[in-house]
Amino acid sequence: MKRILMRTYGWLLAPIVAIMWLIMNSRQRALVAEDRDQWCRWLHIGGGFAGLCWLVANRDEFRSVLYRRMGAKRFIFNWWLRPLRDLYITTTDIGGGLLIQHGFSTIISAARIGRNCKIYHHVTLGFNHALEAPVLGDNVEVCCGAKIIGGVTVGDNVLVGAGALVTRDVPPNSVVACERANVIRHLDHMRDLTA
Repeated sequence: MKRILMRTYGWLLAPIVAIMWLIMNSRQRALVAEDRDQWCRWLHIGGGFAGLCWLVANRDEFRSVLYRRMGAKRFIFNWWLRPLRDLYITTTDIGGGLLIQHGFSTIISAARIGRNCKIYHHVTLGFNHALEAPVLGDNVEVCCGAKIIGGVTVGDNVLVGAGALVTRDVPPNSVVACERANVIRHLDHMRDLTA
């Protein structure tokens, strides 16, 4: 029943989605089409206009990326079809096919993101103290809780593991795992966690 309601809601939004599509320029449409195709493959749903309507109706993360691509035109629609509130995207140079899975508490402030990237929840792509931002290549997957900070370059076809802290360049075709927790100080007394 829920699936039928979700599909019906998508079709009810068809006129609004058609207007969104018409007011975008050709470059924006091409990028949104790549995003839609990537999302539809991942969710195993049909593509085309029906898939776009379904994604706009049911996926807040997709709407967030769509609105980022639309620029100032998004203000016509985002008062009603809200983006995900805890997903912050400030990057303007984003390749097509961006997929954000569970974008809760995710901050995307990269200098550039390549094509066909996948970003999970609690991820931070952010600036360092010198206000340098990371660059992600094509086909990069950034898993839950990973942090990529500063003016680093993450090469093509890289998997950044859950909880990883990336502060140095990563070569293409690599897997980066989280750093081991090191003891940095020993306490000479027992900590009282109830206070």
